[in-house]
Amino acid sequence: MGYMQVDKHTLKALSVDRVYVLGDASNVPTSKAGSVAHYMSYTVVENVIREIDGHAPVPTFDGHATCFLASGFEKAILLDFNYTVEPLSGKFPFPGLGPFSLLEETFGNHWGKMTFKWVYWNLMMKGLELPLEAQFNMAGKMRKVPA
Repeated sequence: MGYMQVDKHTLKALSVDRVYVLGDASNVPTSKAGSVAHYMSYTVVENVIREIDGHAPVPTFDGHATCFLASGFEKAILLDFNYTVEPLSGKFPFPGLGPFSLLEETFGNHWGKMTFKWVYWNLMMKGLELPLEAQFNMAGKMRKVPA
C-alpha cells in the first residue's frame, strides 16, 4: 500500500539509514488518527536526537491512540488504546472523574471533541504543550471480564 516500513516501537525506517517516519506514511499497525502522529512525535524527536548523539534508538512508541469519533446528533465516542490493549470503558483523562466517558456515545464527548478541535488549532499549533501522555495508561480504564 506504499507505507514506509518501520520498526513499530522506534519508528526508524527498516530499509533507509537515518530516517524516522511518523503519521500516515508509516506501516505501524494502529489508527491513522492525528493523535497517533502526535504521540509518535515524542519517540521520533527523542530518537533523532539520540542518533545525532551516536546512540541507538529507544523503543518507546506503544501504538497509543486517543480519538473522539463523531457519531452524529451532537454525540461522540472516545477511544483510548494501544498495540496490545483494545479500547476499554472508563473515564478520561482523570481516572474515575473524566469528564469524558470512554466507549460511550455522549453529548459530553461531542463537546470534548469540539473543544479539543479549537484547542488544537488555536493553541497547540501555536506551540502550547498539553500534558498528554505519549504512552498508553490503564488508569481509569475498566478491564473486560472474560465471559
